[in-house]
Amino acid sequence: MKKDNPLLEVDEVKITIIMDNTIDLFMTGNEIVHRFDSSKSPLSADDGFSTLIAEHGFSAMIQVKRGNKQATVLLDAGMSPSGILHNMSALGINPNDIQAIVISHGHVDHTMGLPNLIEKLGPHQVPLIVHPDAFLDRKLIMPGGYEVNVSAPQLTALQQEKIAFVKKADPTLLVDNMMLVSGEIARTTDFETGFPVHYTKRNGQWENDPLIMDDQSIIVNVRGKGLVVITGCCHSGIINTIRYAQTLTNYQQVYAVLGGFHLTGGIFEKIIPVTIDELQKIRPTYLMPGHCTGWSAIHQIAQAMPKAFIPNNVGTTLVF
Repeated sequence: MKKDNPLLEVDEVKITIIMDNTIDLFMTGNEIVHRFDSSKSPLSADDGFSTLIAEHGFSAMIQVKRGNKQATVLLDAGMSPSGILHNMSALGINPNDIQAIVISHGHVDHTMGLPNLIEKLGPHQVPLIVHPDAFLDRKLIMPGGYEVNVSAPQLTALQQEKIAFVKKADPTLLVDNMMLVSGEIARTTDFETGFPVHYTKRNGQWENDPLIMDDQSIIVNVRGKGLVVITGCCHSGIINTIRYAQTLTNYQQVYAVLGGFHLTGGIFEKIIPVTIDELQKIRPTYLMPGHCTGWSAIHQIAQAMPKAFIPNNVGTTLVF
């Protein structure tokens, strides 16, 4: 990070979980954790679905405030074509308030809602911050030999005209330097070694791509509190991601970490204990693991760090 182009401290950040894997309309909150108020909405929407829906996908709206400046950025777009638009409507979020869109990485569960979202945007081009690899073809080849297509959707020419692509592997400062997109994350731990069944198509050829280098996160520095790190799937590893955020910002205090930690499934469950050990050393004030963190990891984190742990839930807004 250039010293003449720093990440500025903000007075407040609000993070709303628009899409995630879990939903509980009656979950309670507190002064920091604001849950969706189901008493003000019917249990089902006009389309017949639940007022809020959950899916195997992720999307979060991040609002920052510094003095008289405010900004809104969307991280990821969920798994289904219209899921995030459904939840935005229920949450009273206007897509035209979004000043930039960040894609954490180019997988279907973070990008499939992007085309329909772009259709709802206003006449001004919205920056779309992505790694250069994000729209390459991707697949998983599972141990049984079957393949799963996890590629991001291809945008039409008209959709591309409504956005301004920012394709880069380096960090990107957004919204008057109040928010930082990490870009490629340095891999420094010896236990976060990637997703061995993952493949990417480059130059017409499929190649094993366990590191998924397009994985990136969003970092905010809250005045008097510390860093807030928001991840998508965190294929880089949650410890690598936090350490890289500290390195980029030259700021060690970590206030909150939330999003997917990618600790689900047999490949990753073996690293849950060492991950928790490292999280305890970092000592974030708050942790809200979701999406691809997995049932086992979430429960072990909750047990090991009960004061920091916040249960994840679609419709939750964290106010720091």
